[in-house]
Amino acid sequence: VILLMSLLSHLFLIQDYFIACNAYDDKVFIGGLLDSNNFDWVEEIFDFVLDLINDKGNGWHDDIFPDGNTLVEGKVVNSECDESVALDKYWNSLRSNNTIIHGLVGCRCSGASSMIARISKLENIPQVSPSASSAKLSDKKVFPYFSRLVPPDNYLGQVGAMVTLLRSFGWNRVTVLNTDTKYSKDFANEFQRLWLIREENKESGEVWEGQIYYSKTISLDENNLVDTKSCHQVLEGVPAEDPRINSRIVLLLAHEHHAYEILKEANAMNFQPDTIWVASDGWANRDPSDTAWIPPYPGYLGIAPFFNKNEQYDDFLSRLQTRQIANGREEWESLPDHRVGTIVDSILSLAKALSAVNYTDRTEGDIVSSKLRTLEFSGVSGEVSFTEEGDRGDPLFSVYNLQEEGGELKWKNIATVDVNNNSISYNEFGICFPDVGCVNEFPSDKYPVPPIPIQVWVLVVLPIIIILWFIFAYRYFRTKQKKKALKQSITSIQQKMKIDVQLDDLNAEIDAAKVKKEMLIKERFQLQKKPETWTASDEILIEVMPKDSQYWDVFEKLRQDMPNVYISKLWRVQNSSLWTYYSFHKDRFSSMKVKENERSVWHGTSDLDPAIIYNDKQDGFMMQFSQAGFWGRGIYFADKASYSHSYTYKPPTSGGSRTNLGKIEERPGAQKDEREMFLTKLLIGSEVSINRDESVQKSFECRNLTAPPANPATNLKYNTVTGMTGGSKVWVVYENGRAYPDYLVRYYRSHKRDIKRTPFESRNESHVSALANSVDITYHWEYQGDSNWQRFAVAAEDKLEHAYQDGRDKIIIQTDQCKYEVDFKVMIQTNLEHQSRRQRDVRRIEKTKVQSKLSKISSFVKYRERRESLNSSVKSDG
Repeated sequence: VILLMSLLSHLFLIQDYFIACNAYDDKVFIGGLLDSNNFDWVEEIFDFVLDLINDKGNGWHDDIFPDGNTLVEGKVVNSECDESVALDKYWNSLRSNNTIIHGLVGCRCSGASSMIARISKLENIPQVSPSASSAKLSDKKVFPYFSRLVPPDNYLGQVGAMVTLLRSFGWNRVTVLNTDTKYSKDFANEFQRLWLIREENKESGEVWEGQIYYSKTISLDENNLVDTKSCHQVLEGVPAEDPRINSRIVLLLAHEHHAYEILKEANAMNFQPDTIWVASDGWANRDPSDTAWIPPYPGYLGIAPFFNKNEQYDDFLSRLQTRQIANGREEWESLPDHRVGTIVDSILSLAKALSAVNYTDRTEGDIVSSKLRTLEFSGVSGEVSFTEEGDRGDPLFSVYNLQEEGGELKWKNIATVDVNNNSISYNEFGICFPDVGCVNEFPSDKYPVPPIPIQVWVLVVLPIIIILWFIFAYRYFRTKQKKKALKQSITSIQQKMKIDVQLDDLNAEIDAAKVKKEMLIKERFQLQKKPETWTASDEILIEVMPKDSQYWDVFEKLRQDMPNVYISKLWRVQNSSLWTYYSFHKDRFSSMKVKENERSVWHGTSDLDPAIIYNDKQDGFMMQFSQAGFWGRGIYFADKASYSHSYTYKPPTSGGSRTNLGKIEERPGAQKDEREMFLTKLLIGSEVSINRDESVQKSFECRNLTAPPANPATNLKYNTVTGMTGGSKVWVVYENGRAYPDYLVRYYRSHKRDIKRTPFESRNESHVSALANSVDITYHWEYQGDSNWQRFAVAAEDKLEHAYQDGRDKIIIQTDQCKYEVDFKVMIQTNLEHQSRRQRDVRRIEKTKVQSKLSKISSFVKYRERRESLNSSVKSDG
């Protein structure tokens, strides 16, 4: 009987359902692409809102389809925060049965929202995201039907709110860390653009200037989790050892699950325990699943879209609680996240817009989107309105601080930021910071710089050095007088010395002629002339020693605005292919009657190994590796080394760097404080200077540059864009081949020179040392021929001598005729291409040149003193 009654009850329910469905003349369908992995309440809220809209007797937004003849249907799927997942769920779930979709709600993240926004453009469907905040989504040419219930991450939205918050604490120096996601990278770029400015208060005369000395990206692995190695490398790279540039404030831009992974790793590394971590809305006001590792006063600050709690909020929560009690579910005390409100208002916005247009226009995305952006209503997330770009109008942001309350760590709402008025109002004071606890005063963003102590040994050694200097000066003066006297009396020896010098010069000219002959032979096969500073070596990377004037030319240019810098290694790049490509652009400029305007400028490669550039055989500096900057996406070069210092490469300490060709470069391992950047030859050509700080509009125009503007006088595009930023003039080119990596400079910053890495303080000191320590010895390499010893070619000799001096056991020599290996231990040469691997003896011949003039003079002095002694003895004997 019970089973029969239950069956009849279900049949009546089914009948009522069909009667209810048939009562509607029309239907609209709203699809939802939301993240139910992190928000398990999404489907419950989505269905509940649709039920409230369809119930015309409940007094809740009854202006939506007021005649009651239109049913609002919907379906929500889990798009996570992944572009590929969102695309798959759209086609295979929402559109699986060719369902006509009138509107889309989603996605949560900017990357997935961008992908769906492109599809909605193709399918002519309006889309409203409850939380995607990338500034690029405001571009209506690319995303015409996209709107959102949050402002963009620029000066009108969260980024502007973040700048207002940090400046309200009196901070101007921050460190920026972001993950490798679209949301995080876009936020980081926009924040740096707004932060790195200089402002002067006209009334007080005070100057505020934003500083960012360290900004890095933390990579994600193939499972979309934080790459631990990358995380450690980025955290270890923070300049904690230099309080002059280090900051206590770290802006961490990441989604919730990535942010807490990074914070946990930082805690395990004992990374700067007094760091004040600042969160974007990606993880602010999000409680971590595991709090055991978090210290009592973690010092986490963050901002998120305003968490509204007005009458509409209370009304919706009350209706939801009634529904939860009726369904036997646990009753919520409050809405668990501000995104509940933005999701509800996203659905309401679409439903109101569809209700306001004609029946025939509901499938026209442009008409529905236009109507939607004119809406104004009181929603669960606050007052709802839209800008012309579809962004939320008049945005407010809540400020949160992670504090301990009742034995638990909870995010506490402490302030509200009004972006339009550039103001902040605190709900209450007593913000909790690490190491100091909850206080009413804000800690400094900078660490104190200790004075440089004077060591005791300096007080002892300095007088000794002064005394030795006077002794040296006295001896030098006496020696100079003796030389002057001797020169007046040794005419015959001077003639011999002149002949010896001429013979030496002749030998040098013969050697130079041989080298030049080989170079001329090579130049017969090359159309392009190589730079005069290049050697005959086949290696691409040639180390430049301190005795070379090039070394000091680069050193003096590096020190023009970095006085406390020293070169530890300097290499000259001899890449024939890149030089030919660079020279081609020179010839192109000449043919166009454009002045070359060639300059030596600086370029830092950030995380990119310089070997990828100087070993390349086609382009060298490539647009493919460039990122969008202040003047668009281009290749940036700086006049001042201090500017490029912020973008330098940190070489590994292990030594060597593997290129994309699998070759191990012979660059020795670096010390922790060493950095590398290029000194580059740049063909500037015609240039145009653009002041990006002229206005906000001009700044946006500069950010979107993909090529230089046209010269109004010639109607031809300029070759280069130039401007001022970070105290340096920069040049931006938008094509490959216009720059050549002339020198790779490895350097370190210190108040004191490390004599092991930098043996000389100045050019003059290196010259003096060269004169005092020069060795007039040359070495020839020979192999046993069929009948006698024969000398190697000059280029092969250079390679053999360098390898021998470096202490290597073996070296392989490649010539046009053959390829052979030389074993220095047994002095045997093996022909690797010979059928029987024929071997020959090799030997190294030492050839001592004629003594120097100073040595000759010294010998003559001893000879005269001996002769005068003998004459005196003869006279005394009568």
